[in-house]
Amino acid sequence: MPVNFILRLISVALLLTAPSGIASERDVRNSIALGALAFADNCGKCHQADGYGEEGLYPSLHNTALLADKDLLIKTVLSGRMGHVEKGDDGTERLMPSMDFLTNGEIAAIIAFISNSWGDDVLIVTPEEVQDAR
Repeated sequence: MPVNFILRLISVALLLTAPSGIASERDVRNSIALGALAFADNCGKCHQADGYGEEGLYPSLHNTALLADKDLLIKTVLSGRMGHVEKGDDGTERLMPSMDFLTNGEIAAIIAFISNSWGDDVLIVTPEEVQDAR
């Protein structure tokens, strides 16, 4: 079995078996680790491993206002997003596709990962919050 698959199974199992309520430090670390894997598999090609995005094509995730807006992040991952990216005088429309095929836990983990990596604070999103937004 590939190592990524095994790590993903372990992380999902830990997330699903964690008691509800306030997340422990271990739960947060596990969520961030799962988010790193899910981001690399599903988001990294466009947003790049460093989160700056492919210049002129895909936006940077180094935006603290965006990374502080839990509802917008959930909606964006679930539904996709149109955006205007300017490169010189040439403006182009780009579509971030819907990632609604991801599990609720993976979406919550991606948000924890990106907010931890490039935001001011880790946003804790529960799988239940993602389910409610579907």
